[in-house]
Amino acid sequence: MPWKLYRFKYEDYPEYSARITGHYAGDLLIIEEEGELSEEAVKLIKSALGIDENTRAFDIEVRDVLRLPIKELPEKDRKVLLEAAEKLDSESKLHIEYRYQPTFD
Repeated sequence: MPWKLYRFKYEDYPEYSARITGHYAGDLLIIEEEGELSEEAVKLIKSALGIDENTRAFDIEVRDVLRLPIKELPEKDRKVLLEAAEKLDSESKLHIEYRYQPTFD
């Protein structure tokens, strides 16, 4: 399945830590891969959120979770999506992206 589900979480990187480590102070983006989704599930999600069917990447924010067609999703996709959605907070969002993986058989 080429559709990947990620969780983007924004963390504050305090100024005092930045001075100690020599890094930029500000928000850090932490990307965690939550799993894969089937083509069928992605079509249902796009339709429910009003996203163009040719879109290759899109975000699901906390406010969008209630609009998802959870009962219509295949069981495996439902489980992955619900587990990822449980981890959402005001500083995070889900990201779905098409990841083409060529085979050289």
